[in-house]
This record gives sequence, C-alpha cells and structure tokens, in this order.
Amino acid sequence: MNAAPQIFFDSKKARDFNGFHPWVRDHALIEPAAPIASGEVVELMSPGGGWIGRGIYNPSSRIRVRLYQWNRAQQLDVQWCEAQLARAVQLRETWMQRHQRHEAVRLVNSEGDGLSGLIVDRFGEYLVLQVTALAILPWLETIADWFQTRLSPRGIFVRIEGKTAHQEGMEARDELLRGTLPTGPIELTENGVKLQFDLVSGQKTGYYLDQRENRRRAANWTSGGPMLDVCSYLGGFALAACHLGRPSTVLAVDSSARALEQAKVNATLNDFSQIEYVQADCFDYLEELVASGRKFQTVVLDPPRMASSRGQLGSALRAYHRLNLSAVNLLEPDGTLITCSCSGRVMRSDMLGMLASVSKRTRRSIQVVESLGADFDHPIDVNCPESEYLKCLVCRVA
Repeated sequence: MNAAPQIFFDSKKARDFNGFHPWVRDHALIEPAAPIASGEVVELMSPGGGWIGRGIYNPSSRIRVRLYQWNRAQQLDVQWCEAQLARAVQLRETWMQRHQRHEAVRLVNSEGDGLSGLIVDRFGEYLVLQVTALAILPWLETIADWFQTRLSPRGIFVRIEGKTAHQEGMEARDELLRGTLPTGPIELTENGVKLQFDLVSGQKTGYYLDQRENRRRAANWTSGGPMLDVCSYLGGFALAACHLGRPSTVLAVDSSARALEQAKVNATLNDFSQIEYVQADCFDYLEELVASGRKFQTVVLDPPRMASSRGQLGSALRAYHRLNLSAVNLLEPDGTLITCSCSGRVMRSDMLGMLASVSKRTRRSIQVVESLGADFDHPIDVNCPESEYLKCLVCRVA
C-alpha cells in the first residue's frame, strides 16, 4: 500500500487545536506544495513531524481535513467503515433492548459515532442517509450495502443538501440508492402520537428525532392554559402537549405552508381540534402578538440553526434574545417557556447568559427546571463540543 500524503500544521495557527477533534480547518494548515486530490487519505503531522492522525483531505472545504483515526496501525478502508457502522447500530440496539423500541431512530450520528459527515435515520422500513461531507462519498456504496445486508430495509434514500454540497465541493443529491421509495407519506407513532411525514421532500432526513424525548418531557410541564408553538414544523411539540399535557388551545406558527399542511394532517390523525395554524415569520409575528396583549401559559421556541460558524455567533445570540424576549412578554405569571437551540456554535452557557439578559430586560425571574439535550440515539463526541448541538431548556417564568 502506498504511503498517504502528509500534511502539516502551521505552528503559529494551530495552538488551539485539540488533537482528537475531527475537524482541521484550512487556516491551521500549511498548504501542500504538491496538489492532493479531493477525497484522498492524508496523514496529519505536527510542525515537528510527529504523527497526529489520519483523515480525508478536501481542498474545497474550510474543514480541510476530517480526521477519523488516531491509531496509526489502523487503515481507512472498508473493514474500518463497516466496523464503525456496526458499533453505532449496536449502541442503539442495546439501549432499545433495555428500554423502549422506537419505530424511528438515528443509527449513525456523524461525529458522535466517529463518522464525521454521515447521518443515518431509520423510519420504520426505510433508511435516509444524509451526507454532509465529501469525505463520506467514497464509502457511500459500502454503507448502503452494509445496511441493506444487515437491516433489509425496503428502501435507502440519500440526501445531500444544496448549501452543504456547495461548501464541500460536491453535487446535491436526493435519490434512491437501494430498494423502493414509499408512494406517499409514511406513518409512525411517537410518544403515543401518530405522525405522517414525507421522507423524500421533508427537511433534513424527514423528521427531527433529536427532540423525541424533549417533546414528551416538555408536555409534562404543559398545563391546561393556552400554548404557543413557534417554528412548529410538523407539530411535534404541539401534538405531544395535546396528548400528554392537554392545553386548552394551541397556536402553531411556522414559515412553511407545506409543513403546516402536514401538521394539520397530523392533528386530524390524533383527533386534536384545539390547534390553530398560522404561517408567518416567527420574529415579526411574536412581536405582533406582544403588541396585541395576548397571553399564553406555555410558549415553545424551536427555531432552525442560526449559527453555522463562529462569525455568526453574535448575530445568532441576538436573534435568540429577540425571540425569547417576545416569548417571556407573552407568558402569564408562572408560565412555562421551552426554548431550544440546534446551533452547535451556541453553547449551553450562551443560552443561559441570553436568558439572564432577557430576565433583566423584562424584570421577570426565569428558573431553568430542566436542561435537556438530544435523545439517546444522538451521542456526543467529547472532543467535538459542536456535536452537543441541541439545547432544550424548560423554564418557569415568574
């Protein structure tokens, strides 16, 4: 086997690098004198020539190298890839054997399972593979074959979103890899609630499994008063609340008309007639509600990712502050705020600091009664803080 090209850290720019972090950014490296092909295996070296790890090179991405191995005796080959997949699936199977089996579950969680750039979600008899890094493409057929052999799904679908494709220098894709696609929306049950959604045209892999347990926990804090569900998507928080918490009314707000149409179908499936749906920009609409004097006993904020880089952190925190300020102003005394962030760059401490600022601005006490994250099938790599992307804070607001 030919030796892999070596790529070296810039000693002046790599001081903050954690050797076990899977991302090596372009500014931390000395660009190689000889060109290295996109997707080629490289050896990452210290400025002094010491071996650090092995990964995949991508000259088109700001994440120039994605590291996958820190054991020099290993090789980035098919056997390694299949072993990583087996280890990831075993984790979920072990948990579900001991606790509860789910119809929908995340089988591979990117950095959290040592496969940076790969997400695999199972929805009943179908699998959706979301590829977020060019480094995964050489293994894509191997991955599909492995899952087809081990799990025998009816269909395996791959998704590469346009923005991600542009950032990684690859083509966007939405296509069937194995088997057949469902002819329409599929139906699953979560927390006792029936859900329908479209695997082919839905956001990300079709549905947000990371909030599964948080939807149940949040519902337990929902009393009989009116509820506001902001960025409701397919209605997950609202549906769980109607099933477990029984709010008197629910106002569900989302910017996507298509998502709200499916949310209405889901409400009908469960015979929930107390949900009203509004298509609107969440920022402006919440401020309109505040101006109207309307009040709620529970407010849920589950906005999309607002910071994908360090440079966007400041604007993201201002956006979270604006949303949460409106939410607190809409709450009755001793109301419940469920506020979420799915931005990996936003730390849990950032969310607490933002809420402290809202508390001072509104002169209302905010207590965090539960500090939650992603469900069991979304493990976190302790060397990659960004993999703890989901924060869900359940708060009592005086």
